[in-house]
Amino acid sequence: MRSISWLHFTDLHLGSGSDSWLWPGVKDIVFQDLKQLHDRCGPWDLVLATGDIVQRGGSEGYDRFNDTMTELWALLARLGSRPALLVVPGNHDLSRPDSRRPETLLLRRWAEYPEVQDQFWSDAESPYRELVGEAFGNFTNWWDRHPFPRLKSHLPGLLPGDFSAVLTKDELKLGVIGLNSGFLQLSGGDYEGKLAVDVRQFHAVCGGDGPAWARQQHLNLLLTHHPPNWLSKAAREHLDGEIAPPGRFVAHLFGHMHEHNLTTVSIGASGPRRAIQGCSLFGLEHYGDKSKVERSHGYAAGRIDIQDDGAATLRLWPRVARRAAAGHWRVIQDLDNYDLEDDHGTRPEPITLVRPPPAPAPPPAPPVRITTASSSGVIDDDPRESSGDASVTSTPDFPMTGPPEDALDSSTGHAQSLSSQYTSDNSGFFTIESRIQPPGAPFNRHWHIHRQEEEQTALNYLDQPGAPVVLWGPEKFGKTWMSNYLTECVHQQDAGRCKVIAINLDTFDHASRQDYNNFIQELALQIVFSTGGNEDWVLDLWKMRGSVSQKLGRLMTRHILPLAETRLILALDRVDAVWGLPFKDDCFGMLRAWAQDPRMAKLRLVLAISTTPSRLIDRPTQSPFNLTPPLVLGDFTLGQVRALAAAYGLNWTDSDFEEIMELVGGHPYLVRHVMHRSVLTGGTPARELISESTSLFDDFLQRYTRRLHAQPELLKGMRSLQSESASRLEPEVSIRLESAGLAVEEEPGQFRLRYRLYERLRV
Repeated sequence: MRSISWLHFTDLHLGSGSDSWLWPGVKDIVFQDLKQLHDRCGPWDLVLATGDIVQRGGSEGYDRFNDTMTELWALLARLGSRPALLVVPGNHDLSRPDSRRPETLLLRRWAEYPEVQDQFWSDAESPYRELVGEAFGNFTNWWDRHPFPRLKSHLPGLLPGDFSAVLTKDELKLGVIGLNSGFLQLSGGDYEGKLAVDVRQFHAVCGGDGPAWARQQHLNLLLTHHPPNWLSKAAREHLDGEIAPPGRFVAHLFGHMHEHNLTTVSIGASGPRRAIQGCSLFGLEHYGDKSKVERSHGYAAGRIDIQDDGAATLRLWPRVARRAAAGHWRVIQDLDNYDLEDDHGTRPEPITLVRPPPAPAPPPAPPVRITTASSSGVIDDDPRESSGDASVTSTPDFPMTGPPEDALDSSTGHAQSLSSQYTSDNSGFFTIESRIQPPGAPFNRHWHIHRQEEEQTALNYLDQPGAPVVLWGPEKFGKTWMSNYLTECVHQQDAGRCKVIAINLDTFDHASRQDYNNFIQELALQIVFSTGGNEDWVLDLWKMRGSVSQKLGRLMTRHILPLAETRLILALDRVDAVWGLPFKDDCFGMLRAWAQDPRMAKLRLVLAISTTPSRLIDRPTQSPFNLTPPLVLGDFTLGQVRALAAAYGLNWTDSDFEEIMELVGGHPYLVRHVMHRSVLTGGTPARELISESTSLFDDFLQRYTRRLHAQPELLKGMRSLQSESASRLEPEVSIRLESAGLAVEEEPGQFRLRYRLYERLRV
């Protein structure tokens, strides 16, 4: 059995004034209760906070929240839980704008002005969106800087606090959508039935296609601050009809009302909708003449259990504070709002997964083995395991001629001096005793550092038709390497009964790019050659009637797909090379049609691109890039850099790692380049190799310099980035510089150099 579990906190209202003297007592009893609850339903994977984490949107409230959560995370770590934090903002998490501003007045009368709604959702720079951004500015600043664990898949959306994130655990993927439901509650007053969420928020956090994103997870949760009945009629229609139809989410979690409630409703025999309302962790309700205060304290834990046969159940452990007969407060199970089992949890409620649980993960890659030749000619294997730290592929997309191959000492695994790497045989020639992977070398599984989440996601896509794997990352970030790793995994899973076709579209000659017929015919020939087929297949089909796309489709269904007993992997590299060609829509539309054609159920697509996927989508219904969320290949983390250093046998200091990360971040190619040179020179410290006085990066920088000088608009953009800490760029320029890995968006519309190394570019 596998499980995913969470803690649900809501309405903490920290920074209210009363928390300076009331909160310590509440915190004490809650923390004591967490210790007991952990034994019943822990460890927990997530902490879900559904808004009003502070009383007012000032920065001091968020400082107070950080202090409290730091204590909480220390407690959870001692108990054995290391959860990630996910938060949606509530109406108390904003700083109220001037009520006399025209934008404030119009947003308060949202329902009366459809034209304001249209401008709000369609124009990111509209004064109404800017007002909301300012109101939640402290929340956004806090989220960007908070010190608690995050899910690296976290993707922001249209409004402050909108997000999607995916938790991967035991090959199961839990998707979490968070939507800002409080952006209209900018002042005091009664807002019940007047607030909004919009389907465009949902699509924005899901890469443009919310339903497709949700289908890629095994189960999903939806978070807002407000309950559904606080939304307007139009917003409820968006929520029920477009965002959360029956079956898409296991549950909708929210707060705001300060007491527990669970509602499960099925209408017209459709799937159930579950609404889980959380109790305020620190609520103070005034009533009567406001001299009396009713205190509300509580929280809940939740867990989903999935059996090996796919049967799944949901349970909750609701907790609430009650005053004991002796006058003190204690946290107990909430028997007022729930029927609970002996372990204080709800009865297991059957739930339906969005898609079946995955097959077991493929066996882990074998440990790195360095092969050395002994004087007797016997081959000795020196097994060396790479770190299991989270994962980035490191080989670049474009091979670069590097220095000679280098070596590790076969007994210690440490770098040898250059003189000891070579031995003379009887002929007088020198041989290399052991071989180390240089930058730009072909795929070698032994030198692979895993991207565990991305790899498992991709392999899950490859388990089913109609789910292309889109690998997206800047140049030289390992997309080709990742594609090779995935196809090798499939080859192993299928015991060699699959077929793999790998084609780089950037290698097509000038004539093939000028005409769609020539392009598709060249693609057809390369597919045939890759499978060892007969060229006459193409020549015969091209004599038949029909479009060239139809002819290539017939080639696939009649000749190519039957060659694979199980799956046929078509791995296309540099797919964005088609961008800008007059027939790009026809080409992309053909790939999408293949993905959705039941006659091609054996086909699996792996598409590697450097261009932002959304830029490649002119016609959403004709694009293969929005069928699944793209898998982003980014920088190495510090842990990954250390893992690669261990593979190279380098004993660098913390200072070496800090200096290389400061200069080149986690650029996969450049990190490997530095390590390769370090081994060649006998383990030279990184700080000596990367100083401005060395020539290590000259070739790399000169290549980019030549490319920039050949494209004046990009050269102008780079000069702007070098002269300012952040700069606005023309959209076309920013996209191309981001694709090349030269620029990164610091904040909306503002770009900076991706690495400090690029200050050395001579532009």
